[in-house]
Amino acid sequence: MTDLPPIEDWWPKLPAELKHQVLEDLEAPLAPAVVSKITGNANDTDTGRIRLSGAERGFIRTQVEPVD
Repeated sequence: MTDLPPIEDWWPKLPAELKHQVLEDLEAPLAPAVVSKITGNANDTDTGRIRLSGAERGFIRTQVEPVD
């Protein structure tokens, strides 16, 4: 299984349409297009099997909440 880089490095740079795909279901395996964008490897063999960790899901939740 491919290890993703730290989420702090890739989430802010991920295109909006791919962020929306991730946000549809934070528990689901990441779509191949998302993994390819994160890893820079269009031929990544682990696409469809990579899931976000609890810490990564928590990070994303803090990034999408409105700030006062």
